[in-house]
Amino acid sequence: MRVELLESMGTDLSVSNTARVSFGKWRDEFTDGDAKLISYLADHEHTSPFRHCYATFRCQAPIFVARQLAKHQVGMSWNEVSLRYVKAGDVWDPQTWREQSEDKKQGSGGPIQPQAKADLAYANAVEAALSAYGELLRLGVCREQARAVLPLGTYTEWVWSGSLQAFAHMCRLRCAPDTQSETRELAEQIRTELVKLWPVAMAALGAAE
Repeated sequence: MRVELLESMGTDLSVSNTARVSFGKWRDEFTDGDAKLISYLADHEHTSPFRHCYATFRCQAPIFVARQLAKHQVGMSWNEVSLRYVKAGDVWDPQTWREQSEDKKQGSGGPIQPQAKADLAYANAVEAALSAYGELLRLGVCREQARAVLPLGTYTEWVWSGSLQAFAHMCRLRCAPDTQSETRELAEQIRTELVKLWPVAMAALGAAE
């Protein structure tokens, strides 16, 4: 999985100045007063100033990871590669198979014991799916139909833009210890870039770590 920061707009000073404009004021340098103001905004849920900063990422991940992250739509824009136009590429290679959690229906637990058997079952399924996909294309079936046999582990690529507030919210949820590790892996890459861009604001929003 890979995340690339394409561009960004705004700084921590942008957040505080956007709030300060309510009083007709503006600053050219970031001070401790700005940090305190940002903390006040976050603590009292005055969120509009955080929506004036933006970032755009180019992401690559398996389809099942992308679909989890695509649920975050408020304040976001998402454009994804279309398998109607291009042929499918690589498929995700899991490092460890985890058992189903007994406490959390949608979660997982520790590693299962028969890792090799799980690897074989997965490899066979992927091979069969890709073989069928290739055969459908060779038979002249259009890509938009042939893609129906592809596994959710197939890699996809998308450009993801959003406000600082929207990405911080995503990070608070998807970087939590109890979230799916594969989704967390990508979310943490995004969080790392966001903290570089807005260290004070991300900490104030509770999304820095």
